[in-house]
Amino acid sequence: MKIQYFNGGLANQVFQYIFYRYGQLATSNQDIWLLDDSFFFFKEEHNGYELEKVFGVKPNLLSKQFAPEAWDFFIKNRKKGIGTAQTMQNMGFSVQMIAEAMNYKTDNPFHGTVHPIPCNEYHPEIVKFPGDVVYYFGYWINKNWLYTYKEQILSELTFPAILDEVNLGYASKVKSTLSVGVHIRRGDFIRLGWQMDPEIYHNYSKMLVEAYPELTFFVFSDDIPWCKENMEQLGLSLAKETVFVEGNIQGANYIDLQLMTMCKGLLMSNSSFSYLAALMNTNLQFFINPVPYREV
Repeated sequence: MKIQYFNGGLANQVFQYIFYRYGQLATSNQDIWLLDDSFFFFKEEHNGYELEKVFGVKPNLLSKQFAPEAWDFFIKNRKKGIGTAQTMQNMGFSVQMIAEAMNYKTDNPFHGTVHPIPCNEYHPEIVKFPGDVVYYFGYWINKNWLYTYKEQILSELTFPAILDEVNLGYASKVKSTLSVGVHIRRGDFIRLGWQMDPEIYHNYSKMLVEAYPELTFFVFSDDIPWCKENMEQLGLSLAKETVFVEGNIQGANYIDLQLMTMCKGLLMSNSSFSYLAALMNTNLQFFINPVPYREV
């Protein structure tokens, strides 16, 4: 049995789903693969579990493998700081963990055998790791987990049709211009100290405008008011036209991702959200990626 940790916002959920599907396809479904969705039963972050709502996929969720009272035991343990893998080991399962991120110690504590691997690298051999229960803790933000089976996996990750007039207008303009999506992540990145310096955006914006004078910037952010206030500092005023994409909140945030996959160019942030947009974008002609290890 193979179990993949599952958490976070939509981008994290998609990257973890991609790894899960990669594992299924690479092992020809000889192993049972499950997504451990316990995170969404006791934490409220971003918009909760979105994978099915947005893409309509039906992954094998760990919560569906147990009777309600048994699953409630898992959730009570999670609230006590006992991870899913640890609960299974305490129940008598032989569990090993493969971890590319060491925050399992706080996010999903496990005190058994852990095999660490480098973060954000492609190590295809791990999906065939032997054992009764192999628990994968990671985010798997690497293009190769997708690209190996890109056509099949992307066919499963199909966005719903855009129906509202505002976003239909954005989509039409994105398609009819030399559209460059600019993603600016703030929110929790400010608290964590992960935000990108505005000077980085300014330098790259200037470079893009000099190379493509006819471009139109489409700004995607969780803090559009701040982006408007700092338009000159970010270099967004250098373009002949800058469109601030607004209104996709409270569960509609995925539409920003959808519109970014339509852009012809991307000025990416250091967020997995814009990296996912680049990997899913079949119209991409050029991009600027400030995170060297995230190859597109």
